[in-house]
Amino acid sequence: MHHFLRLSEATSLGLHGMALIVHRGERVSVKEMAELLGVSEAHLAKVFQQLVKKGLVRSRRGPRGGFELARNPEAISFLEIYEALEGSLEPQRCLLNCQDCPFGECFLGEPLQKMQEEFASFLRETTLDTIREKE
Repeated sequence: MHHFLRLSEATSLGLHGMALIVHRGERVSVKEMAELLGVSEAHLAKVFQQLVKKGLVRSRRGPRGGFELARNPEAISFLEIYEALEGSLEPQRCLLNCQDCPFGECFLGEPLQKMQEEFASFLRETTLDTIREKE
């Protein structure tokens, strides 16, 4: 289980890489993605292997090889990508992970809960197809 407001570099790479595939409308190699995003090819390759295992992308070898979406962009939510790389999205009750809050009840409780709900809704309701709409 990972904390709710965590967005790792791997998840950012996964979201951006998959968005590039949608933007290009064709298979994209890890080398090309890494160059366009200005990131490590090795790290990006590991992220995309995880996305292959979770059934979100397919890998093709050969001169015109690379990664492509396993399903239509409108069928892949940001939440699926997030959970494929971060694990299940769980609400976070305390930013410090305290078992016993010295304040009795978290003074960040309501704002923290609202942020979590908005973040979850955004991830759940936003699909890769949204990228096409913004172009």
